[in-house]
Amino acid sequence: MIFRLFIYFLMLLTLHGCGGRPVVVPNAPMGIPLQDVCDRYHVTWQWDGVTQVVMLEYKGNMSKALVGSSTVLVGNQQINLSAPLRRENSTIYVPEDFEAKVLAPFGVPIAGLSTAESSSRVHVIIIDAGHGGKDRGTMNPSGGMDEKEIVLDVAKRVRMLLQDAGIKVIMTRDTDDFISLPERTIIAARSGADLFVSIHVNSNIDRSVNGLLVYYLETIGRRDFSEEQRKENEHTFLKSLSAQDSSTLQGIVTDMMNTLKTAQSQKLAKSIIREARQEPGVKVRGDGIRLCRFFVVRNTLIPAVLVETGFLSNREERSKLVSGIYRQKIAEVVARGIMDYANE
Repeated sequence: MIFRLFIYFLMLLTLHGCGGRPVVVPNAPMGIPLQDVCDRYHVTWQWDGVTQVVMLEYKGNMSKALVGSSTVLVGNQQINLSAPLRRENSTIYVPEDFEAKVLAPFGVPIAGLSTAESSSRVHVIIIDAGHGGKDRGTMNPSGGMDEKEIVLDVAKRVRMLLQDAGIKVIMTRDTDDFISLPERTIIAARSGADLFVSIHVNSNIDRSVNGLLVYYLETIGRRDFSEEQRKENEHTFLKSLSAQDSSTLQGIVTDMMNTLKTAQSQKLAKSIIREARQEPGVKVRGDGIRLCRFFVVRNTLIPAVLVETGFLSNREERSKLVSGIYRQKIAEVVARGIMDYANE
């Protein structure tokens, strides 16, 4: 949900003044007129009646909010207000805590107020257990659990840990079923999730190779922008926002991926690796971070990583991966990494 809002904040067309339909939030308090607040602190603001995005500027610092939402983007930081912004006729209203939570960290000198801490940036997560059904993934040379079984078990353990922490988890599969790669990205596009985490098991011809790795997509090229699955997911994403599905708007969504998705994916990958290094018995291969062009990472619109939990081709690591105790360790590493990222 939060990532959807981040992208929506930045899907700005040419400002059109006060046109467009009002966003109605039932039973919400009216709040304070934004115009009054901005006049008081000499903050410049504009509202786009098409996208319903409010832009604020103070001494070169930018902030963006969405009418109808309680989330505000202050620089690269997300702030959650006590109530959503509202519009009544041509007046936009903000809740009582707007000054303390938005303007103070925004750099506006407000007497008696300190910078407020933001809430967790993560509320919904996609956990993607790789392979399944007819697709066994990496097969166990010893005849034990194959990749599809190992990763499903790890994914379920991650789900339980995250749910205990209050995060909603959506599984691309929670049974031994085959889910195609396009279907997995479609689930993400429809979900309103903040993160996509895919769980896999590795293999290598060199049986001495071992260690956990986390992959993410560093750059998105024009060829990726033209990929049919990505276009379909962007269309689904815009439809879920009830936004105008124009080529201009879709282009803005596309451009956003290079800035927000890449940066946040890298942060998440580093967070998981940091936790892995602190977990006794879990080995990290090299620096633990790898770049990739995997389909599910490339075609999701939200921050996405793929975790290779170890190498089935390595005898020592294989013996660990088929152990429930070790799979629990891996699940805790992934869950703690996600929570660290969420609370940064």
